[in-house]
Amino acid sequence: MCPKVTSQHKQEVRGRIIQSAIECFSKNGFDRTRMDEISLLADLSKGTLYNYFDNKEDLFNAICEDSLDLLKIQLDQLFTKSRDDLISNAELFYENFQKIQKEGSAKVFFEALSESTRNPKLKIILFKHRLKIYKVVENYLQIQSDKGFIKGDINLTYVASGMVSLFDGITAGSLLGIPEEYNKNIWAVTIKTILSNLN
Repeated sequence: MCPKVTSQHKQEVRGRIIQSAIECFSKNGFDRTRMDEISLLADLSKGTLYNYFDNKEDLFNAICEDSLDLLKIQLDQLFTKSRDDLISNAELFYENFQKIQKEGSAKVFFEALSESTRNPKLKIILFKHRLKIYKVVENYLQIQSDKGFIKGDINLTYVASGMVSLFDGITAGSLLGIPEEYNKNIWAVTIKTILSNLN
């Protein structure tokens, strides 16, 4: 029983650290945030924090991995039995994914994007993360293609990249104050138009 409890405790502590990092990065910016500020918000000693993460870049990479896991979970839950299902599920994806993302994480990603122009390590993390996102979405589209819902001669790599870029653009608009209802409609109408032309 002990190893199981210990493992659960480690996951809980890791989650607290990541959420604290998101809050600090979101409020103060990546560059201005210090590791001791994160440990203070997480109510942990700096020593404990460094047992989990070596530095801020390591922490941001964990935020990226968590976001990727959420994306996989969201896509796995989109069951499609017809082409209409594919379109309706895709239309709802923006709203659903926004609900399950950790609060402040979108702001952190754009903050990190800005900082990456001055931080080579951060740039590499973001670059690799972006490629992983492309691949996850492409794999989902490939499954739909195998079911016959998308034409086989479509370059799904480009479609996946375009969908991710659309999502990011709408998210950026949201951070600037564009109303969420408008953002949801942008996504729904654009995605429906794209997918309707892939069959």
